[in-house]
Amino acid sequence: MRSRLLLFVSCSLFISIFIVSGASLASDFDDGLTTLDAVYGFEIPYMYTDIHILEDGSIDIYYEMEFYCIPGYSSIDVIDVGFPNDHYELSSVTAKLNGLEIASSKIKKSEYIEIGVEIWLGASQIDPGEFGVLEVFCHNPAMVYPDSVEGFASVVFLQTWYDGSFASGTTERRVRYYFPEILTDIDETKVRQTSSDWNVLHAEPSDATSVASSSDGPYIEFNKIGSPSQGYMSAVGLPEEYVKVHSVFWSLTLYNNRDIIIFFAIVAVIVIFYLLRKRRKSKEYLPPIVTTLGGGVKKDLTPSQVAILLQRPLAQVATLILFEMMKLGYLEIETTKPVLRFQVVASSQVITQLPKYQQSIIAGIRRRNKEDIKWKKGASSGAIPREPVHQTELKKALIIRIKGVSKKMKGYSVRRTKKHYEEIIDKSWEEMKKTTPELKDAFLWIMVDEGYEERLERRGDGYYYPHWYVRNYYFYTGRSYTRSASRSFFRIQHHSGSTHVGPISSLQSGVIAKPQTFTKSLQKATRPPVSRSSGRSGGGGGGCACACACACACAGGGR
Repeated sequence: MRSRLLLFVSCSLFISIFIVSGASLASDFDDGLTTLDAVYGFEIPYMYTDIHILEDGSIDIYYEMEFYCIPGYSSIDVIDVGFPNDHYELSSVTAKLNGLEIASSKIKKSEYIEIGVEIWLGASQIDPGEFGVLEVFCHNPAMVYPDSVEGFASVVFLQTWYDGSFASGTTERRVRYYFPEILTDIDETKVRQTSSDWNVLHAEPSDATSVASSSDGPYIEFNKIGSPSQGYMSAVGLPEEYVKVHSVFWSLTLYNNRDIIIFFAIVAVIVIFYLLRKRRKSKEYLPPIVTTLGGGVKKDLTPSQVAILLQRPLAQVATLILFEMMKLGYLEIETTKPVLRFQVVASSQVITQLPKYQQSIIAGIRRRNKEDIKWKKGASSGAIPREPVHQTELKKALIIRIKGVSKKMKGYSVRRTKKHYEEIIDKSWEEMKKTTPELKDAFLWIMVDEGYEERLERRGDGYYYPHWYVRNYYFYTGRSYTRSASRSFFRIQHHSGSTHVGPISSLQSGVIAKPQTFTKSLQKATRPPVSRSSGRSGGGGGGCACACACACACAGGGR
């Protein structure tokens, strides 16, 4: 009786040896292969697997296993080899036994397992008391998937195990992951943790060894002594800039209520993941960036440009642009009540030399100020708009700035650049405690931080603020502040009922009237929809949306 496959999640690889009834299968093979009912008993002294991760998101799988047929049991005459997903290329599968190539006519699509091949050994069968080394090669596309760490991809692999009724002894297990040729620094890779409730061994950090160079390039190796009846799962991560990353795909065979629960749980996770991804995508406005594999860090970005690269909310980006212009002396606060308004203090000659996005900001401020006069004269009805910059000009300025960042990042590494500026942001908080900070524009850099308002409110008393910010927001409103020895930075005194982030949050909340509508309108210019040709969706395993929580499994056993 064949063992039933209860659940197969497509980030696994399995190989099964089983009994085939000669009466039922002899007619299926034109070479006259037959198998008598038999009872198998074998050991697997070692099992080695080499996985070569390729740039197109596929992998080359090389398996080497030594079988020992225990005396008193039947010869091993057929071996089934399962592959991670149905994208495997049957024409690529080759096999050898004891160094002798097995004819391709004896490698067929398996009738026993859903995804895999059956290899008939014929006269080369492994007899009782003999050892046999089986080598199998296969090319398997769609094996690299999103990792739990942003900017990384992962490959998860589960070595096969065999039915404990037939396999005994211990097995030396080894898995090596080789990386694309363009990845030359092993330090860029990661050993990933896996978790599953399946009866498999999970690789521990102590199992892994990194090798910086070899004839086939750098690799990570996992080693474990285990049972041949228990699989061995390991995973690695690498920067997604080196490989094509595929979408998550699950392949299931439902059998009982437990599997139905698992199925719907997985569906729920996929739906939640899709909705979260869709929500995140709805806030993205940066055009696709043409990067160079192994590109360097772009180090001359301003705080507002970095906020765009990190895709911070547009109101946060707009506030940074206004603050940058205040720092440069182009703008000043004219009034804060009843609404915030700016005054353009730059001369006409200076304005003509400014970048186009700053000219648009100035045009938007002047347009808004002119319209205010109509309200004051009663020519217009309704409340005076809160936003200090007319929305048409503000959108034009942001579009110019966003496209400029995309163009500026061409040929550079987005991941490395983000990491570089995140370190600058962290450093800026410490710099704000100094009367003479070494880091230029530390105040602007802290505003790029995702949670800067909460952090600034909590520690605002301990920070020194630049003179242009204090002059605009506190000097003219009568707030108290203490001048530092350098006269360039001030410590703002906190009073009951006042906050340090009040001016910042007030500006940010009022700079864009309808954020959601504004963002959608802007996205049409920065991220226009792209028509896609229809095609079959990819699937398969080897990597997961979250390598740390991927429940990878494979059918073990065989008889």
